[in-house]
Amino acid sequence: MFTVQLGERREVDGETIGEYALHVACAWRIAGPIGILAGSGDLFTPADAEADLESFDWDVAGASWWDARMEEISSLLASGVTVTTFLADSFGGVRLVCTGGIELEIFPNSSPAPHVETEFWRLLRPGQAGDHVVVATTGIELVQPT
Repeated sequence: MFTVQLGERREVDGETIGEYALHVACAWRIAGPIGILAGSGDLFTPADAEADLESFDWDVAGASWWDARMEEISSLLASGVTVTTFLADSFGGVRLVCTGGIELEIFPNSSPAPHVETEFWRLLRPGQAGDHVVVATTGIELVQPT
C-alpha cells in the first residue's frame, strides 16, 4: 500500500502525519514536468541492474527501483508540494495536480467480480474518529471505521 500524507503536519504518538492520509492499493504514478518520477510498477523492478529479475526480494528495504526512486524524489515532495486541483473520473480514478508540475494519478486497474471486492483507495483522517471515503470495485462509500 502506498500512503500519501496531506494537509497540515502534526505529531500523533511520536509520528509526524498529515491532516489527511490517502491509502492507495491500486496502480498509481507520480509525474513531474518531464515524465514519470515513480510508479507502483517500480516496486517489482530491482534497483540493482545486476540483480536476477526472477529471484530478487522486492520486500527488502532498498532492493526495489521504487525505493531508489522515492529516495531520489523525497526531498522534492517534502519541500512543500501543494495540491491545487483534484480531478476524479467515474471509475474511481483520481488525479491530484500539485505545485511544481507534480501530479499524482491513481487509476483502479481491476473490474468488479461478483465473488471478490477490491479496494482501490481510501481517504481518512489519521488519529481521529470519523468516516473514511473508500473507493472499491463496488463504488464509492462513506464507511465508519471499526
